Amino acid sequence: MMRRLAPILIVILVALLTGCDGGNDEVTTQPPSPTTTSETGKAALERAARGALRENDRLSSYVLASNQVPAWASRSTRGPALEAIRRSAADRRKRGIRVRTLENTLEIKSVELDPSYTKATAVVRSIQRVRPYRGRKPMGRAVKLDERAKVELRRVGASGRFVVWRVRVLG
Repeated sequence: MMRRLAPILIVILVALLTGCDGGNDEVTTQPPSPTTTSETGKAALERAARGALRENDRLSSYVLASNQVPAWASRSTRGPALEAIRRSAADRRKRGIRVRTLENTLEIKSVELDPSYTKATAVVRSIQRVRPYRGRKPMGRAVKLDERAKVELRRVGASGRFVVWRVRVLG
């Protein structure tokens, strides 16, 4: 039973840590002038990055439960992170597996803005208790996941919004 459950849990973990994306690659290539971003502006950008991380976490839970990537996914996630979520959801859908999130805690350990203010890097810890189902039947017991990841965020144009772009699980 555990041998069959291990690949499923890995897929679940990747889905939880990568979030979802609408595939829109509208990311700025021109950094704003450093003189135009004040300390207050920097704090606002850090808050925006944290908001994108929290929204991505909500999106991940939604996709785990439904195996569908909603149209609103691109508000928080894009690029490689979205593609990973889509592949994971499609794989679970094909295998007839759904995942119910019983507990979910996202800890944002740190957020660092790139000097250009076009990118940010965050370290997050995701603590979850999930239970996989095949159809309507539970597959074993609930599983506790406690993973850390380094998340790359990108700023959307010249706006104050960030999106999750790439997720790398830390060992």
